[in-house]
Amino acid sequence: MVTALARHPATRVLVVGGAGSLEVALGRQLVDEPGFADNLITGLGVPREHYRVVAALRDALNVYRTSDRLWTYLSPCSGRVDPGERTGRFRIGGDQLLDTGGRDISAENLAMALLDEAHLPQYIQRRFTVGY
Repeated sequence: MVTALARHPATRVLVVGGAGSLEVALGRQLVDEPGFADNLITGLGVPREHYRVVAALRDALNVYRTSDRLWTYLSPCSGRVDPGERTGRFRIGGDQLLDTGGRDISAENLAMALLDEAHLPQYIQRRFTVGY
């Protein structure tokens, strides 16, 4: 993607990644927490091997961060995004995992946050997160 953007420097890409690369403490990301891979089964219902996908999403974010392209990376603040209600009420954060009280953001509110960012850019060459 970064190579393709080099041919179109005015084009901005919006990426929806995962929560694994969010910081849980200074210098520590969720994906690096003990038991993270094992919790994928119970928390998300996906195989432990899905850890590789989470790690690849983190790697992609790091590639964007070292590029000079126009990008924005959205990480939902929880591992699950399910259909639900579009309320327009959610919190926005940066690189740190928001305490959501165990609530997963709805697909509708995640889409709303992404579209808001597309129309009124605030996070160019940055990542942001949304959660309740």
